Amino acid sequence: MRKIIYLTILITIVYKWCVLGNIRFDEENRVSAGPIGGWEESRFIAHAFGGVEGFHYTNSYEAFVSNYLKGYRLFETDLVNTADGELIASHDFSQNKARMTVEQFQGSLIMGKFHSLTMTEILQLMIDYPDFYLIIDSKESNTEHIRRQFEILVSEAIRLDPILLERIIPEIFSPTMYETVMNIYPFPNTVYSLYKSNASASSIVKFVKEKQISAVAMPAYRVIVNPTLVNALSKLGVKSYVHTVDNIRTMQVLKSIGVHGVYTNLEVTPTELAQAVDDTNPFQMVGYIPSAAKFLFTKFKANTILEGL
Repeated sequence: MRKIIYLTILITIVYKWCVLGNIRFDEENRVSAGPIGGWEESRFIAHAFGGVEGFHYTNSYEAFVSNYLKGYRLFETDLVNTADGELIASHDFSQNKARMTVEQFQGSLIMGKFHSLTMTEILQLMIDYPDFYLIIDSKESNTEHIRRQFEILVSEAIRLDPILLERIIPEIFSPTMYETVMNIYPFPNTVYSLYKSNASASSIVKFVKEKQISAVAMPAYRVIVNPTLVNALSKLGVKSYVHTVDNIRTMQVLKSIGVHGVYTNLEVTPTELAQAVDDTNPFQMVGYIPSAAKFLFTKFKANTILEGL
């Protein structure tokens, strides 16, 4: 019975994409890629520097090196401010957890085994490995904290090598954040990220068109909440990424409905992932629909509950 429900959900989604999402855009309205440098061609983003030894969300040196050697060139990292005003790669300093100083952070191993990274150390990695791009996910919610964060980042990058800023891609969560960040430095590459936003599909399309943003990242449940969004973005020439997806069947279904790429923790090479995601046919897809629909439905249900709190 559940498989029938999941199948019905996904068929409805695909129908809405194909029919309701058929919004007309003229060629002149396509978003200009700008000085992208090819990073958008990467379909797989190493989430929090990628999985390492079965661990996720480490943002660690070991995770970066492991996944760089696997062939990843597009990485995402989470940034927070320390108690003493430095910038570090960490997924959460929640309000229920005291902020560390940078000394405390550097003095402790992640998961008891992995080495932490400050922003300065990450920038040095960008110098040492000059062919990867870095997506910045700010875990700060306060505008002043975000401003301070990007002031530190830009200042340190300029000190080390200003060209690094061409390969840093901030995730933008709102028009307000866009103005805050771009007033500090006009980053040539940005991603409009939706996981902190309830913005409507039409306002998202309008914003990326107006600001010439060429990639949008969204949680999986957005595929259900805004079933026309990926299609509308695609018609503008804007690529869609979904996070975080560690199930190949789900990746295959997302690809079939227009999603360009995913953030992932999977510890396989991007080449192997591409082969696995592309190696499918309509008959296989029918078998994958229930598991993918279950994943999307679960994410949708979880986020709906959270938004109601």
